[in-house]
Amino acid sequence: MNDQELTTWMTAIRHRLHQQPELALHEIHTTALIKQTLTQLGIRILPYSGETGVVAEIGHGEPTIALRADIDALPLQEKSGLAYASKVNGRMHACGHDFHTAALLGGARLLKAHEADLTGTVRLIFQPGEEGHVGAKLMIKNGVLQGVQAIAGFHNMPQIPIGTLAIKSGALMASNDNFIVTIHGAGAHAAMPDRSQDVIVTLGQLITSLQTIRSRNIAPDAALVLTIADVQAGHTFNVIPDTAEFKGTIRTFSATNRKLAMERFYDLVQATVKGFEQTVTIDWDQGPSCVTNEPILTALIAKAAAETLTIVPALPCNADDDFALYQERIPGFYGFLGSGGTGVLHQSTYSCDDAGLIYGAKFHLLAAKTMLQAVTQGQLAKFKPSVESAVVNSLQSL
Repeated sequence: MNDQELTTWMTAIRHRLHQQPELALHEIHTTALIKQTLTQLGIRILPYSGETGVVAEIGHGEPTIALRADIDALPLQEKSGLAYASKVNGRMHACGHDFHTAALLGGARLLKAHEADLTGTVRLIFQPGEEGHVGAKLMIKNGVLQGVQAIAGFHNMPQIPIGTLAIKSGALMASNDNFIVTIHGAGAHAAMPDRSQDVIVTLGQLITSLQTIRSRNIAPDAALVLTIADVQAGHTFNVIPDTAEFKGTIRTFSATNRKLAMERFYDLVQATVKGFEQTVTIDWDQGPSCVTNEPILTALIAKAAAETLTIVPALPCNADDDFALYQERIPGFYGFLGSGGTGVLHQSTYSCDDAGLIYGAKFHLLAAKTMLQAVTQGQLAKFKPSVESAVVNSLQSL
């Protein structure tokens, strides 16, 4: 099969997936299509206890390495105008996970054709639920990394030209912590604020004071974003409500700053609310740590991929990816693959160019061979699991 034939084959798969987007942990149709395709290719599918997601293998013996693609969509109304646009109201593959899935299936087809040349086993991980950072955690719990000694993957980037792979050793994507804060006070008539414990005043104070975490606790040259993105309070002009709520996120590239930001967040919220004689509930959702590329593996994959792709430096990205959870346990590489197209990720007008699929498929072939060789030669032996999760977990009792 030549490049054009493989591209046509992957394009047909991607368009089917794009028209039937499914949200995190509900990827029933997607899972069935992946299994059907792998079966037709003669690739063995492993037992997996999750309701969605697929694990398969190509090759035999040790070592075992893994390739990962995420498969879920977003709750977004598509406005791309594509002929194969989503047929499901309010759902869209606005992050290109259909691109990732089709490219890994293309990579699987190439790997199957080269199976006799593989010096070990390649595990294919089609992961559900990346949006909301639940999928990798679930797959790891279900044993998907058992025996795996290295892992690789990529995220498509429409602003990067087709045929280009952006790479960076070390921290590539930010950690992610989300919060929901509910302030409990006492409502009253808006004309009688002295009879209330006014949660609106407290809310306003916190919206401002929480920004001092970035401006006064984090070094000016360090990256950290604290955004309050959702505020809910009251329902009319003349009633002070009993409760107010806000939601937001914190992103950073440092485990130390991540821990510090969480500590200061709790301190400021609890002290401010107490000062206004109110109470508070903080729901803290600890997301993935930083996507952190193992330096030796990054250099090896970059060298191997340079024969097929244009290699450029990647800029750190404040978005998160639960691929980081795999990298906390084994050496891993994650890159940004150019996909052309329009719009940006998570945008209703997002699109990517099918011409980029062939580079995704070839990336998987090259990365798999590189990882097998690196593990066999002991080049990744010095890898140490990340301690970032343990650092942040120490604060969960707050």
